[in-house]
Amino acid sequence: MASISTEQQEAEALATYLTIRGYKFTHIPNETGGDPAAKRRAVRMKRAGTSKGFPDYLIFVDGHCIAIELKRTQGGTVSSEQREWLGVLASYGFDAAVCHGAQQAIDFIKEVIR
Repeated sequence: MASISTEQQEAEALATYLTIRGYKFTHIPNETGGDPAAKRRAVRMKRAGTSKGFPDYLIFVDGHCIAIELKRTQGGTVSSEQREWLGVLASYGFDAAVCHGAQQAIDFIKEVIR
């Protein structure tokens, strides 16, 4: 039985694809995790203005602005804050989506820039 990739593994696969293609992108480091250091970092990030639910990736290619909330291929829930942020960004002209896995994200990007 094959194991399901973690969200981190999917993120690394997407970042590799984006880098190879030469696309301008950034990952928004808003994961809080569960260990004490991550919790302290989350407090500092919130004080500095990090918004709960902001998408994981902003990608800029061929005049398109793309926002992706990346989830693992199976599982992973989308919060109301994540949906709200995707809607806000879409209202400002971003192509915004929740993608389950790197391949779905890659397919979405290809569809947008087609």
